[in-house]
Amino acid sequence: DKPIAGIEFPDEENPFLGWRGIRMCLDRPDIFKRQLRALLRAAVHGNIKVMLPMVSEIAEVTRTRALVDECATELKAEGVPHASFDLGVMIETPAAVLIASALAKEVAFFSIGTNDLTQYIMAADRLNPTVAKLNDVTNPAVMSAIELTAKAGVAAGIMVGMCGEAAGRPDLIPAFIGMGLTELSMSPASIQRAKKTIAAMAPER
Repeated sequence: DKPIAGIEFPDEENPFLGWRGIRMCLDRPDIFKRQLRALLRAAVHGNIKVMLPMVSEIAEVTRTRALVDECATELKAEGVPHASFDLGVMIETPAAVLIASALAKEVAFFSIGTNDLTQYIMAADRLNPTVAKLNDVTNPAVMSAIELTAKAGVAAGIMVGMCGEAAGRPDLIPAFIGMGLTELSMSPASIQRAKKTIAAMAPER
């Protein structure tokens, strides 16, 4: 979801609300299909999980799945070894939170992206120091969104994880685990503290 060489991105007043993530991928199937074909081929050699960023509609998942099926059909016709992979969604838009129950029926896992989700819920650019104080994952609105997403995933029987700075915070890890999260992605520097926090919870669980 970041501008890269080789793809011309339009000038936008607010790129965070613009052409990025799955939106760009679906608009450029010439690029997206190459990536999907490569992932299908790589899946022969190991456990592959693919997470779609910036999802805000069910149709974005179903259209992606259709492209995956199309690529698999092409590879089969070409005699190229390939295998399936799990498809998941990064929950980072308020829209994705509100349709989490429906999304959970379409994918194998959720990963809650707290950095972007917080700024979108609080309507505060996390790169703008003037409103930086609003980007607080502990705000009740953000925590409610995380819990709503977790409950939807747990009810559907899919894995619910989290990435972003909040995932490595010892003061929040117990709450996240209590909501049903089973995977936390964090910087290497945060791992030891997180392990100690989780180990300390063991007698309580």
